[in-house]
Amino acid sequence: MVRRPLTPLIGLAIIVAAGQAPAATPPRTTVFNDIVVNERVEGDVVAFEADVHLGPLADVDGDVVVVGGDLRLDARSRVGRHVLAIFGDIRADPGSVVEGRTLAFSSLSNVALDPDHEAPLQVGLAVRLLTSGGWLLITTALAFGLTTRLRYGVWLLPRLGLKVLVLGVAAGITFFAAVVAVLGLGPSLGVPLAAALTVVFFAARAVGLTVLGGFLGASLLRFWSVGPLPLTLEVFLGVLMLLVLRFVPLIGGIAWSLCALAALGTGILTLGATMTDREVVAGLAR
Repeated sequence: MVRRPLTPLIGLAIIVAAGQAPAATPPRTTVFNDIVVNERVEGDVVAFEADVHLGPLADVDGDVVVVGGDLRLDARSRVGRHVLAIFGDIRADPGSVVEGRTLAFSSLSNVALDPDHEAPLQVGLAVRLLTSGGWLLITTALAFGLTTRLRYGVWLLPRLGLKVLVLGVAAGITFFAAVVAVLGLGPSLGVPLAAALTVVFFAARAVGLTVLGGFLGASLLRFWSVGPLPLTLEVFLGVLMLLVLRFVPLIGGIAWSLCALAALGTGILTLGATMTDREVVAGLAR
């Protein structure tokens, strides 16, 4: 009997079997280089200042985090955990699957949960109008309930200058880094912590926006009134002017984002003041 060599046959079988099995790649990280993922990834996909495109064969076991870029998910693509885009947008085609949460922070003034970029323009405009009305209602209520503290913030604002903008940028970056970190703790713990951080973020921003609105409203009303006016009126007028500025073409989005940064820094400084209300009143009387 002639002995035939089996080694080449075994090697060929292994090659064929490997070609038929889905290959898994390690976690993907990219900086300043757009990537297309169209295979199974054991771990996370992280991109800094780059776009990420998940093809129809993409199957990511972990999170997909994009900072400073856009994320696109094709139909039949899958993400096993969370999807987060910071200073970018998320476009998910019908049929794509995200097992966890989808968060898009396109700017410091806009946070979207499970965004749908296929929505018509009228829906986006309606949402912006609704959120603008919400900001107007919240800031006016804060002016009514925290009058003394917010008066102090309005008095302090011109003395701080650009410090509020610098602090707002630092706080915003810290907030986004914290959200990315806590989401890594898993859905049972990470998502509630991320939600709590978001509440604190918007609470500080709401207080700061109230102070900015009060300062702007007082400056405008000073030309028509010689006596002091209610803070609620000043805040309502000032915040209304800022919200109108938001809808100005071309510059509106940039201006509103700068206001959001300044409001965040202003809110932190106003809430972080260690003075009591009596000391605040004494300081305003000087």
